[in-house]
Amino acid sequence: MTHEQDLFSLASGQQAPITEREATTCRRIPGEIVFEPIGSGIRVTARDKQHKVLWGYVGSKETVKKIHCQVAVYSTLQDALSEEIAKSGLPKAEKKDPMIAATDALNRLENTVTWLRESLVVKVVTGAALDRAREIARIISDADQQITTEAGILRGMKSRIQPDDQDRD
Repeated sequence: MTHEQDLFSLASGQQAPITEREATTCRRIPGEIVFEPIGSGIRVTARDKQHKVLWGYVGSKETVKKIHCQVAVYSTLQDALSEEIAKSGLPKAEKKDPMIAATDALNRLENTVTWLRESLVVKVVTGAALDRAREIARIISDADQQITTEAGILRGMKSRIQPDDQDRD
């Protein structure tokens, strides 16, 4: 049986043996796993040495027992993956001008916020509308916290003043 065939015979949760050749070609990113309580769950993020988020997952009672779940992959990991893909000779993604890329990303975010805001406009507030509002509040609060945390470490940016802070002045 070949090594590749053996990998498929492993039960869930078992680690595959690593050959010496594979160990020398592996790239390791030292970092940490962070557990952050949010709403009715826990956000688990993998972060590199500079505390940049590589990937994230929100665990709850419903998702914690699932083997397959949604994991968000952030730009730090995407960039590392792109480098590894390039080393393998695979096609590279086209790089945009950073100012254009940032503007495009902000426009997509604004469109998403508009779409979510419009989904809260209902004629009659039903149980389904309340459930949707709860989920939107959780998602947006979580995204805002993540964006604020990430943007807070950027050099040359003014700190963000919360609306509540302005009222106190």
